[in-house]
Amino acid sequence: MKRTSCLLLALVGGCTWFARSPQPSTTEGAWAEQRDRYTRECKVYNVLSDVVFATATYQAPSVRIARVNRLAEWKGMLPSEREVLLSKEHAEGLEFEEFLLSFYTDNRGANDLATDHGTWRVALVVDSKEQAPPVKIDLVRADPTTQVLYPYVSDFYRLYRIRFPHFPGDRPLAELPFTLLIAGAPARVEMEWKPGSP
Repeated sequence: MKRTSCLLLALVGGCTWFARSPQPSTTEGAWAEQRDRYTRECKVYNVLSDVVFATATYQAPSVRIARVNRLAEWKGMLPSEREVLLSKEHAEGLEFEEFLLSFYTDNRGANDLATDHGTWRVALVVDSKEQAPPVKIDLVRADPTTQVLYPYVSDFYRLYRIRFPHFPGDRPLAELPFTLLIAGAPARVEMEWKPGSP
């Protein structure tokens, strides 16, 4: 009987929280503004059938900074922890042009962007000129944090991290018109970014 009483007292004296959405929410503030500014979507249909759905967010420097700030806020990071994360993002941004891509194909076997000899060819076209091929395309596990940061991420899609060599021009990529091209026999997907466009 004493053991039961102790257990009840421990439960009563414990900390109780109810699940709630993260604050600030994923749809407000600098993070939402930068993410949405650099996100594009493309849907390809064949008559009434779905063929390909793609949504990509270009990881521009402003997107990287806003994402770190939002994560630091959600996780209650110390300023030193936030600075370490910002430094890492800055270094990666200097090395790669990166996209987070959510990709759906009606034929699941064709959702194979991370393979060397898959269905699709991926390219970055800048100011109407094709750049170097991707350095790497990785299949990414969509963890709960990623799904909150990017609401378009779903269990029905595959998530990829696509990295191209850093754009070598005098102006940063974010200030130029560019297209993420995914082309293959099933369809041609083009997602375009233009300077100043929302």
